[in-house]
Amino acid sequence: MSASFPAPLRRVLPLPVFPAVSDDGVALAPDPFSPNALLGGFVSGPENRLAELAVRFAVDGVPIFERPLGGTLDPNDAARLGGSSSRDDLETLFRQAANDEYGADFDAIFDRRAVRVSDRSVRSPKRRPTLFPLDDADASDVPPNAAPTVPTRRSTPAVVGWRPLEEASFFTPLVFYGPSGSGKTRLVEGICQSRRLAEPNKTLYYLSGADFARSLTNAIRRDQTQIFRTLLAQARVVAIENADVLAERDAAQSEFLPILDAAARERKLVVVTLAKKPNEIPGFSPELAARLGAGLLVPTRFPTRETKRFIVERAAEKLGLRLDDATVDFCVDNSPASVGGVCGTLVQAAQEFASRTRSPSPENFRALVEARNPEPTWTLDRVLKTVAKQFSVSVVEMRSKKRSKTLVLARNVVFYLARKLTDATFQEIGREFSNRDHSTTLRGARDVAEALETDAELRFQVREIVEKLRAEDRVEL
Repeated sequence: MSASFPAPLRRVLPLPVFPAVSDDGVALAPDPFSPNALLGGFVSGPENRLAELAVRFAVDGVPIFERPLGGTLDPNDAARLGGSSSRDDLETLFRQAANDEYGADFDAIFDRRAVRVSDRSVRSPKRRPTLFPLDDADASDVPPNAAPTVPTRRSTPAVVGWRPLEEASFFTPLVFYGPSGSGKTRLVEGICQSRRLAEPNKTLYYLSGADFARSLTNAIRRDQTQIFRTLLAQARVVAIENADVLAERDAAQSEFLPILDAAARERKLVVVTLAKKPNEIPGFSPELAARLGAGLLVPTRFPTRETKRFIVERAAEKLGLRLDDATVDFCVDNSPASVGGVCGTLVQAAQEFASRTRSPSPENFRALVEARNPEPTWTLDRVLKTVAKQFSVSVVEMRSKKRSKTLVLARNVVFYLARKLTDATFQEIGREFSNRDHSTTLRGARDVAEALETDAELRFQVREIVEKLRAEDRVEL
């Protein structure tokens, strides 16, 4: 069994991860059934191309071009000749990645030998990896005598050097945001582990938002706030995961702001993960939301169906599961959207088949998938609360007659999902919203259905809502 999708869907970003550690500090053996072990790293389809590019920048550095992308070099541009990175260049690369413009010309940028420049702070290794390297499964698709890929246009300038991401102060901090299970932890772990291996003598802090707040509280109680600040100031890399918990914690936010400012000033890397964009998190101070929003904001998404199918096939092959196409499709359609959930389903099947608890037949595999991921039950109240949380509004506001743009969209999404996922009629749905009539709820649901055809961001939001409802992707949205 082998994946039959185009090469761009078969991108695997190899990422080292922090080894598991026991309570007494002893390193444990790596989990052979983890998503990283089964997939070889972070699987990146088009939905997560920006996240992959951001990790490349954080781990390997940002490229410095001999002249601006798509432009000509000004002889008086001393900054570029001195080895500085252009924000326009990096934004161009992100735009190309977002639009899936990663052809031979784009990949060639990251496959060239870097030339040492006068500035010694510019890293210039002998050989840079490609931006999107083919994994072992893809190598078989390339004939052994194939000619190397070369740029098809002369418009792409050569790379003259590389700089650490933190030296591009206009992209500090690096913020990954997305729903739980979309891969943020694996990306941050990979960045931190890579940087720790590359700079073993540098201090690195990787902690959760809850740990950050707890450590600060303990420091305040013991009158050791200055020690807490000094320790963080010494770090070359600071990664704070699930920083959402800092919301409504004024003291923690006040201490976090100087860290971000110092990181930009002293060229340190700060990586943060959030569930949403900073300005969409209730309880964040305007100063903190603005400071986080001024960095590099990168969304992480659940895998699309095509990427999910490749994940199933790749993990099943690693586990020795022989699945026909119909069974693969069944697993894709009935397993959780997160990569961890998909791999967990396959691992359980492999273990039960190996222990002869079940015979390895398609019928038993499907029964196991259904038992592990039972048909969810939806209620109007549950849909309402989940949508309200997604759009950062209150249930009271949703039920009121206020008509701000955000509230109207959120209500229409409830109308659409409640009719799609519950047994409630449009009339019953309307009664929950200040007795709105049948035609109002019907029109709102139709507006969302039409918008889903063209609005990619709304599609992602609706999909995230469905996943938060713990619903499998059985409904065609």
